[in-house]
Amino acid sequence: MTKNVTQRKSSLLFFHGILGTSADWEAVVDHLPEFGCFGVDLPGHGTTPFTEDFFGELPCFGEPVHLIGYSMGGRLAMQYAACFPEKVASLTVISAHFGLRDPQEKEERLAVDRAWAQQFLEDPIDEVLKRWYDQPLFRTLRVDFSMRRKQNVKALAQTLIHYSVAKQPFLQPKEALYLVGEHDAKYRALYQSVPHRVIPHASHAVHLENPQAVAQAIRSHICIQT
Repeated sequence: MTKNVTQRKSSLLFFHGILGTSADWEAVVDHLPEFGCFGVDLPGHGTTPFTEDFFGELPCFGEPVHLIGYSMGGRLAMQYAACFPEKVASLTVISAHFGLRDPQEKEERLAVDRAWAQQFLEDPIDEVLKRWYDQPLFRTLRVDFSMRRKQNVKALAQTLIHYSVAKQPFLQPKEALYLVGEHDAKYRALYQSVPHRVIPHASHAVHLENPQAVAQAIRSHICIQT
């Protein structure tokens, strides 16, 4: 998803989550016509091969961007903002983990991600997708598998392990806008430690379940920052 908009006031850059592509943001972008909106496929997703240097391969926008990330994309967005604060005008984090501090929790999470990676490598893609979206986080989401079944499973497996939350630093940016779904009990509990906004009629994938509310929240945050 890339929407080039000329003579508009700001550029927005979107990072999707695991199993998604930049096209996941199209419904949100439709509600943000006044901005220049750009989406990139994350490593191992869509048209982007697996890479360990995602930040180094991002396009240059020539000015600070308003960065929006969901789930794994939200974790990457927090890391990017920490590494390159001069390139980020504002940060919106959606349903993304801050990171783990306890070594045992890291080991347990990495084992879980390795198990998922093995399933993607060994089992039929539709079966694994069904198991993935049967998780409580996605209980209200009705997902279309047609795009997701086209993913490169080997690249996905590499991405799941290399970009695991078990390997990321703990980050909790103070200036970020945090969005969480009304029915996402796990992340609502996690986000009690930061000021956040609850998106109604949605669980974990709020940008897919209530794109209009997500767009309104992003717009308000950008207006405050600019």
